[in-house]
Amino acid sequence: MTGAVTAPSSQGIPSDDAPAYRSRSLRISTVGFLLLAAPFLVFGGMMFLLKTRVELHCEPGGCQLFHISWVTSQRVELFPLGELQGALVDRNRSSRAGAEPLYRPVLETTRGKFPLSYRWLNDEAEAARTVSIVQRYLANPMATNGRTLVLFHDHRRTPLFVGSAFSAVGLALVGLSLWMALKLRKASASPRG
Repeated sequence: MTGAVTAPSSQGIPSDDAPAYRSRSLRISTVGFLLLAAPFLVFGGMMFLLKTRVELHCEPGGCQLFHISWVTSQRVELFPLGELQGALVDRNRSSRAGAEPLYRPVLETTRGKFPLSYRWLNDEAEAARTVSIVQRYLANPMATNGRTLVLFHDHRRTPLFVGSAFSAVGLALVGLSLWMALKLRKASASPRG
């Protein structure tokens, strides 16, 4: 039997030398994860800035309407007592057959209607409570005895959960990018054989 026996090749990549393609792939991965993190961080930040708490502050002279997020607060309007006309429950019937209507308390003024809730409510009684308090205030604004009457509907919980989840993913991706950048730095700093 005559067969040629070949010895294993001694050519290849030495184990103590980082291959060139490895540092290139680390560089690309680092940039890729940073780019992937950006939309998560931007969307998470947008959710924290979403003004989903609506507050109505009423005093004997009139009312102020505020829209509030987890980070910022904005006064939307200032209504002197003479501009306030009342409040009502707005109903929104869904286009789907058999769907339950949704409700939202609305402040009526000479400048138009202003919703007192960021989103539509499933419970008509909740919207009617807000309307009834506004109507009592309009019937006797002096009953507040100089104190501020504050009505609010706070729907910031959902944006908080969604914003936190997106921000956590974005920060994890940034952390992974930093870890890869450190590995790349170590690989490029190690002596070449």
